[in-house]
Amino acid sequence: MGFNNEVVNNVLKSFEIDKNSMINIAMLFKNTMEEGLKGEKTCLKMIPSYVGKPTGKEKGTFMTMDMGGTNLRCTKFKIDNGNFETLVEKKEKLINKEKNYDLTKPEVTAKQLFGFIADCMASITEQGESMYLGNTFSFPCRQEDINEAYLINWTKEIATSGVVGQNINQLLAEALKEKNVDIEPVALINDTVGTLLVAMYSYQDADIGSIMGTGHNTCYLENNHPLNGGKMIVNLESGNYNIGLPVTKYDEIIDKNSQVPGSQLLEKMVSGYYMGSLVKEICLDLYNNKALFTNSDVDTKDFFDQNFSALTVENFILYPSKCEDQFNCTSEDAQIIKAISEAVLKRAVRIVASSYLGVLFHQENRGSEVKNKHVIAIDGTIYEKMPKAPKLMEEAFIDALGEDAANIDIKLVKDGSGLGAAIAAAVAVTQR
Repeated sequence: MGFNNEVVNNVLKSFEIDKNSMINIAMLFKNTMEEGLKGEKTCLKMIPSYVGKPTGKEKGTFMTMDMGGTNLRCTKFKIDNGNFETLVEKKEKLINKEKNYDLTKPEVTAKQLFGFIADCMASITEQGESMYLGNTFSFPCRQEDINEAYLINWTKEIATSGVVGQNINQLLAEALKEKNVDIEPVALINDTVGTLLVAMYSYQDADIGSIMGTGHNTCYLENNHPLNGGKMIVNLESGNYNIGLPVTKYDEIIDKNSQVPGSQLLEKMVSGYYMGSLVKEICLDLYNNKALFTNSDVDTKDFFDQNFSALTVENFILYPSKCEDQFNCTSEDAQIIKAISEAVLKRAVRIVASSYLGVLFHQENRGSEVKNKHVIAIDGTIYEKMPKAPKLMEEAFIDALGEDAANIDIKLVKDGSGLGAAIAAAVAVTQR
């Protein structure tokens, strides 16, 4: 959609990514992966999960914990030869204003955080009950074994002290022991790994797992991993990728204002956590350049003071008339804001699709062709709830690959972080 305003049209154009740009990003991504697999230091951490393909015959009752950017969830699952049952679940917020606590602040200690987690598990564990635990920990870790992972750094603006550099499951085991809860941590995975593990139970060709939500990351099944010469799921930590990306001045502002400037560049361009801020910066720039809200009746203070979340962006796309009513702006203003929001979303999807293509080009090793069948399992609110996100992803693959796009099947896979951790625990116990 073009506007009678060159400033607006130039901004929208700066967010476009064509076929050649996608292929270029994909090839650079592939090369970076392959350097990382050889042990070279790159922006992709290429973390081994020490988990391969599950057999489908795992069984038992398992506790899981899933800690992401905003919530903690503890769940008890029963697994029996491919059948899954959720027995009981408890959710807690990491930041709860009503109860007056914030577990993400730097003044909060590791003991306080993991004590809180142990209490959550204790509340859904029966007296005398003994279980193994799978932990989905959605932050970059140095994985030394399936049950040994050290936090490299916090992301998603979490800053709890005393956790970086520590063995996460050991901190958890100590907290559980202190509270006399008979639960033994046996596996730690990333949420992307969990998503892929769940998908593998349902789809034979599943080989990429990804999160498109508050944060962003991807894992894939490496067929010939240097550590074991065989199949292993690798956590890319792709949110930290930073080579050849189409960075705008707005991305630079977001990066500069973030807790750790220079890190997680791809994530800052595609994830829900930053998407609203990106739209806000663009709107602010257009307003300052007299290309938006030129009518003096507009309530600009209310507009710019609102919380710009991914949901705000979604509403800008779906309900432009609400924007008119709420802020007393013109129909053209509302359409410009809608177009900006759509451009930010479309760019995010195409950048993510380019990273998936990089993985597929590595797996197939035949240039920019994809001839084998692949299932990409995606979880997260951006993919699930954002208007047209699945359609935009499909269009991105068709644009980049033509007929070969038919070999890629994208599936929304729910609860990889919960059930996936239970599967990982079951695999870990079997491997002992």
